[in-house]
Amino acid sequence: MVADRSQVSDIYMTVEQYLTLDEATDAKYEFENGYVFMVRPPSTAYDDQAVDMAGGSVAHAGVCAQLTYLLVGALRGKPCRAYTSDARMKLAERQYYYPDITVACGQQTGSMLQNPTVVIEVLSPATEKRDRGAKFKTYKTLPTVQEYMLVGSEKKTIELYRREGDFWRQYHYREGDLVELTSLGVRFPFDEVYYGIDL
Repeated sequence: MVADRSQVSDIYMTVEQYLTLDEATDAKYEFENGYVFMVRPPSTAYDDQAVDMAGGSVAHAGVCAQLTYLLVGALRGKPCRAYTSDARMKLAERQYYYPDITVACGQQTGSMLQNPTVVIEVLSPATEKRDRGAKFKTYKTLPTVQEYMLVGSEKKTIELYRREGDFWRQYHYREGDLVELTSLGVRFPFDEVYYGIDL
């Protein structure tokens, strides 16, 4: 298929073919208008060599874990829940993604998340262009998505895009700030996102 998440396959697929591929192995693929992006290679790829996965760094994994931890605690008792990148999200008939973290409200059933409120992508060199470009453009088309957060894994940065009417307003957070997800009524210290993580 593809060498990494920044490349697409040269074979056009239907939605049905994509879903069959994505469910046939323990690999994960995203789908965008007929093109497939590898998010995680199948486990057989690890038999005799190291393979760079989405994110690919200890810092990326640590930031994802820390953010999930912060959100799970902050959402306790609320009707919303944080989900890791193991949960596939259907955005449109021909678009399926695995965001690093998704917060969805209400009952979630089946194999795909519905009605996401907040989407978080932790940036890495292999994924940053798509996270900032095509994926953000797609997330903006979903009326339930109220906030989109981009979090650095090579330097300490948090960018938040918040839907305000028909526009998206950008907020930048840095050390010492309190990060606020107004759509969830959640706040947490910027410094906690990077606690114990060496960049």
